[in-house]
Amino acid sequence: MTAVLLLLTALTALAGWLCLSPIRLAAAGSVLLFAHPVLTVTLTTVAALALTVAAVRIVHRSLRDGGWHLVTVQRPAFAVSRAGGMAS
Repeated sequence: MTAVLLLLTALTALAGWLCLSPIRLAAAGSVLLFAHPVLTVTLTTVAALALTVAAVRIVHRSLRDGGWHLVTVQRPAFAVSRAGGMAS
């Protein structure tokens, strides 16, 4: 059990180190794609599905809670300056 925990810790540390640099992450992805294409396609599909489910949940929750509202920018009323221009 200790060996499994150490292995998971090492893999997590390696994944964190890879994700710190986009170049290292791209290199690891290309190696994975070349070595295990089916695994890469599977992981990509699972990630896309997870993101889609998360987006649907966010939209559903916002629609259910209070309806869909567009965000509008409220600008303060400007006062007329004594110099003839607009003052905020």
